[in-house]
Amino acid sequence: MSALMKKHLTDGVKIQVEGKKTRIFILPKIEADGLIQMLSKYELKDSVPWRESLSKTMKKYSEGGAMLKSERLLAELTQVDLAKKIKVPQHVISELENGKRPIGKVMAARFAKVFKTDYRLFL
Repeated sequence: MSALMKKHLTDGVKIQVEGKKTRIFILPKIEADGLIQMLSKYELKDSVPWRESLSKTMKKYSEGGAMLKSERLLAELTQVDLAKKIKVPQHVISELENGKRPIGKVMAARFAKVFKTDYRLFL
């Protein structure tokens, strides 16, 4: 006696979406083509090196300050939240982000621990 079995997609297209949680989808090729066509207007055609895209910001602020602000915003933290985590007043975070105070190795190490990254990112 034969039993019905789920049929696996052998000619499917794997789509992986990165975010807080990585999600993987397998679509039939014809549906994937439609999805790709729909998403094509959002495709990044020409990429620009990050230093070039942030050149105005880094002239006004510092490279370390721009990286600190970027990491803070990605982590969805306010300056007050970050200040509490590393035990400094909020105005210190503001001064570091705005290039009014240099980020030393000790402070960079604190940020690296909070954001789980390399301290050199902030120097």
